[in-house]
Amino acid sequence: MQRVIMRNDSAMMPTMPKLVGAIGLALTGVMTVALLEPYLNAEVKTDGLQLVAISFGMLLGWRVIGTDGGGRPGKTAATGFRAAFYLGIWTLLFLGGVQMLLKALRMRYDGPIEALGDVVSQGVAVGYMVLQVDVIAMLFLGGAVTAILSSWAGRRWR
Repeated sequence: MQRVIMRNDSAMMPTMPKLVGAIGLALTGVMTVALLEPYLNAEVKTDGLQLVAISFGMLLGWRVIGTDGGGRPGKTAATGFRAAFYLGIWTLLFLGGVQMLLKALRMRYDGPIEALGDVVSQGVAVGYMVLQVDVIAMLFLGGAVTAILSSWAGRRWR
């Protein structure tokens, strides 16, 4: 007799708060990328950055904001800030990885360990370029508003 083990993964079950969180954080990512592009140097390649911001935003909105469950407005906004922070970090790591690959194609590294270590330093360098008030405000306010709307959707469509 074969025994089937069913996994109850409620994190993947679609709910309205998860959908609102995914769409809202994806829109936040797109608007933030539109604000940060003018601050970048000409040598920083941003091809596909909007698609990456949408993808990371949807994933983080679904998994971080959508599973929050509501509660106090301060706790909900803090969840949005946390998701926005993750979105910013992952986007900067992606940009650092792209810059590292471009340098690797020009044979600027002595080995793979040096190249992998440079991903973080490239991401930090890009982060310093875009460390502007309007970019940070858009990212974190968008995350907080998304979390509040997601919490409202959870109360509205139970």
